[in-house]
Amino acid sequence: MKTIILIVFTLTAAAMFAQQTHIEGHLFDEDGNPLVYATAVLLYPTDSTMAYYGITNAEGRFSIKKIRAGEYILQTAYMGFQSLYKTLNLPLENTNNLGALIMKPSMVGLSEVQVSAERIPLIIKKDTIEYGAGSYKVKPDAAAEDLLKKLPGVQVDRSGNIKAQGENVQQVLVDGKEFFGSDPLVATKNLPADAIEKVQVYNKKSEETELTGIEDGSYAKTINLILKDGKKSAIFGDLSAGVGTNERFQAGAKVYRFTKKHQFAALGMLNNVNKYGFSFRDYLDFNGGIQSLMGGGGKITIGGDNDFPIDFGQQINGLVTSGAAGANFTYEARKNNRFNISYLGNGANKKLEQTTLTNNFLESGSFLQEEDLQQNTNNRAHRMNFSWRNRIDSTQNLLMNGSASYATALANGILFSKSYKNQLLTNQLNSLSNDDGNTSTANASASYLKKMNSHWKLFKLNGDFAIKSGNTNKQWDNQTLFYQPKDSLSINGFRKDNTDLLRYSVGSSLTLKIGRILYLVPSLSAGSVNETINRNQGNASTGHLIDSLSPDFSKQHSWMRGKASIKRNTTKSQLSVTAGIEKAQLTSQLNKAGEVENNKFYFIPSLSWHYEYSTGRQFNVSYNSSVNAPTANQLLPIISYTNPLQLYKGNNNLIPEYSHDLRLNWIFFDQFSFTSIFASMSASYTKDKINWSRVITPDLAQMLSLVNVENDYRADASIDFSTPIRKLGVNFTAKFNELWNQGINFVNGDKNINTNFTHTLTLSLNNRKNEIWNLNFGGTLQITDAKYSIQHSLNKTYYNILGFTDISYTPNENWYLSFTADLSRYSEDSFGNAYSVPLLKAEITRYFLKSKRGVITLEVFDILDKNKGIERFSEMNYLREQKSNTIGRYVMLSFKYRLNKFDKKSGIDVKMNKR
Repeated sequence: MKTIILIVFTLTAAAMFAQQTHIEGHLFDEDGNPLVYATAVLLYPTDSTMAYYGITNAEGRFSIKKIRAGEYILQTAYMGFQSLYKTLNLPLENTNNLGALIMKPSMVGLSEVQVSAERIPLIIKKDTIEYGAGSYKVKPDAAAEDLLKKLPGVQVDRSGNIKAQGENVQQVLVDGKEFFGSDPLVATKNLPADAIEKVQVYNKKSEETELTGIEDGSYAKTINLILKDGKKSAIFGDLSAGVGTNERFQAGAKVYRFTKKHQFAALGMLNNVNKYGFSFRDYLDFNGGIQSLMGGGGKITIGGDNDFPIDFGQQINGLVTSGAAGANFTYEARKNNRFNISYLGNGANKKLEQTTLTNNFLESGSFLQEEDLQQNTNNRAHRMNFSWRNRIDSTQNLLMNGSASYATALANGILFSKSYKNQLLTNQLNSLSNDDGNTSTANASASYLKKMNSHWKLFKLNGDFAIKSGNTNKQWDNQTLFYQPKDSLSINGFRKDNTDLLRYSVGSSLTLKIGRILYLVPSLSAGSVNETINRNQGNASTGHLIDSLSPDFSKQHSWMRGKASIKRNTTKSQLSVTAGIEKAQLTSQLNKAGEVENNKFYFIPSLSWHYEYSTGRQFNVSYNSSVNAPTANQLLPIISYTNPLQLYKGNNNLIPEYSHDLRLNWIFFDQFSFTSIFASMSASYTKDKINWSRVITPDLAQMLSLVNVENDYRADASIDFSTPIRKLGVNFTAKFNELWNQGINFVNGDKNINTNFTHTLTLSLNNRKNEIWNLNFGGTLQITDAKYSIQHSLNKTYYNILGFTDISYTPNENWYLSFTADLSRYSEDSFGNAYSVPLLKAEITRYFLKSKRGVITLEVFDILDKNKGIERFSEMNYLREQKSNTIGRYVMLSFKYRLNKFDKKSGIDVKMNKR
């Protein structure tokens, strides 16, 4: 593999170091005024795709360096002016300076050049960068994601996440409209690149700012994919199917129809090669947000009632057969009156074989726990989303969003567990379990904005509600053996839980102008969260119900907030300082007996400052405080006996967490060199953090409960740097991240302060001139320091290394070849041995039929058959390693047929009139 990479890189570098030259010039209007931020682009004459580019400075000067000798078409572009074209044979004979080039307003007829289907590769329109998609060559069946990877200033990582001008892209629109709800990856991974005319990148302002014109510093980095006119009048998409060795298969279908008023899309897929239909954000939408995935230790955990397979770039464990389907419809009756509805559905059957080794630390020594799990799960989820945006008139705006979902889960498993202390077997568990459940949810939110003409500038009224109902049935047969001293325990049990949740809130605010650029914004809001748990638990053999383990539990959290904000807004700087008070009431009741009540006032200040001190340079500061109430499941003071070696009990005396979060961001983006730096620092402090307390008995059984600890600290710092290296014709990216967390949990009544310090460095290179060769390679080094106050001798440092290489070769329009290599290495520190996982993949594709509508692909996954599912992490009072089965080597032959292709080729058709 190293030899292949070296050969490719050498050839690429040699080509780039061939005879090189440069050109420069000045762009002016007819009155002699310099044109700032105009683009000067060199196009290949064969297909009019972009080869090199430059942007004019304040004097109208552009300079393009490191140009390979040859013939090009120079295109200059500026908003409101006719594009200018010149044929150049480089190097020029006498001088590299083209001198003054005069651009004419667009209303003047063209005399020197006739342009048909003109696509400007790159143009800057105030705060928007617009790319002409046809100027960037991609393979015929490429997705929008492949096109974005070609655009200067845009980065797409290996999981599909997008950054533009150093910032994370939060929204992807299609012709300015929402597409499948909130997930940008549905559009970028599914829309065909050859349907796209232009790509716009800009900061989408808040609804309040768009209505009133008062800057509030709130925006979302947005990409808008503008489709070709030909695609808006025809049905297009593709159908695909593939068969492989080891009974592997995959199939998919995509259909699109876009008009000026309507937007329709339908997607479907089915496979057994561990590919899921949608991304992590869809999973969060289905399951109520990131908080539903957070365990007591603050680590994202996938399991329990929310055990639905997802793909957000992580190792895919188990053998998964999955299907997904979705449909999206948008209707725009008139401008700014738009309705959108979409459906997303997932289904997966998963077979998991997993071995877990846990090193648990005690106040004196440690013990090891080994677990072997065989589990089959079947999950189905359906979600309907809708949104309505209606600009009633120039002074009123109405926004509505909502969703409804239904999910089911089935699971059965066999668990074997053994615990050792001082290398002596202390206990053993054999467990059979069967689970099934379903969850229904619905939520909606609305806001009404009214612009006023007096000193009162804006009135806002908003509200939301959510309901959730769930039913779970668990059965288990546990055989537990204890060896020191000898004892045994046999439990055949069942548990049925019915849970309900109702959440609602309402709020309003007024914006009052108190100075030329000063505003006062008082606001008032109130809401409530009501949860109930009705549980029946007993002996499955006899059907006998155990009353003490079968509670009827309810919890209510009500709150009222009053805030007052002072805002100072200019076009470049937005400052907001807020003072607020929250009255929180937390009440719980067990079996309709006496209530446990906690009432408290909280001071909830916040601050934000956004400062754009020059084009592409921003500095942001934000501070927020919040109150997070415990859930009903955390409060329920009833022991769960599903695992006799790890019992769980809630705590009815928990109080809300009180959190403070500070974040600083600095963004640097140079539109001339496309160098970007994104630096951030954040820190958080949580008072009364809800965390774990463990009591471990001499026979190594554990009782887990929740307590409020006095504090929890977290700090994060990162730098993301990207720049083109024109001399080599490559982009260089460096990412550095430092993450520190210190939390408290209790082990046998002793305070354990767990401190994790993680250092991550990623370096990568990719060539920018990828008409034939496309090369991307780099690596990641992650070092973790784990410290435990209860046992300093058990403090550990371990590291993981990931190397990656992507190579593609497109010799002509009929063939495409690619090779991908990922090498993961896990150190032996803390876990006794090291692992190396080389994952190699190769693909060869042939395009045929008219307009390259037919695509046949042969791919080999995991060429060396070395794929392993390994995860290692440290938290609370233990280190843990998990090894899981995962998909291995297979060969697959696939066929794709594209339903429609735009007739005119990508690029521009330029006819130069000779004089």
